[in-house]
Amino acid sequence: MIGQYRDQTRLATDLRDSEELQEFVTDCRVRFGLRKADRPPADVARQERYGSTITGVHHAVDFTAQRIQPLAAPVRDGVHAINRRSDRHENVRTFWATQTPQSHHVVEFNHLRDVGVSREIGFGNMDHGQLPCVLLAAEFHQRYISSVLKQTHGRSADDLRGGLGQVYSSLYIGRSPLFKPLWELSKVILGAAGIVTH
Repeated sequence: MIGQYRDQTRLATDLRDSEELQEFVTDCRVRFGLRKADRPPADVARQERYGSTITGVHHAVDFTAQRIQPLAAPVRDGVHAINRRSDRHENVRTFWATQTPQSHHVVEFNHLRDVGVSREIGFGNMDHGQLPCVLLAAEFHQRYISSVLKQTHGRSADDLRGGLGQVYSSLYIGRSPLFKPLWELSKVILGAAGIVTH
């Protein structure tokens, strides 16, 4: 489910309270992450922080054999955790279960801003509020996608221009076949920014 950032952000908030929207995304088989549990919270208050550590019901369960391989490559190469932190700690699970889905720019706004083609305030197709986004479960967005892209923060404009094609190819093609539609869209966005992809 792809849309402009401003619309996706509004939709994410509306999903918390609208049964009609919740049914719509369910009927359309919209994915917000890699697990069935990666879905918008409904009728629960937002938990502000992790809080005290509470052992999770699945703290010692090894989910390795249950994974559809290769669903997604681990964030850190060579590190294959047997389960998520939210499996190990109940307080972490409940925190993420109460968080509103987050809008993820298919190509990060910061990258496009740093190469000089996007503005935070503006109404052009390449500006922050109009850029194509997908809604992702907050845990998946923060602990997976953002963790991968964090490695590119602070790069120079020249370095970004020369390397963004590889960054997004690696993220969307190299990590999971489920992300391939995001690669196809990122090629269009990067092309509009004058960045070559292969």
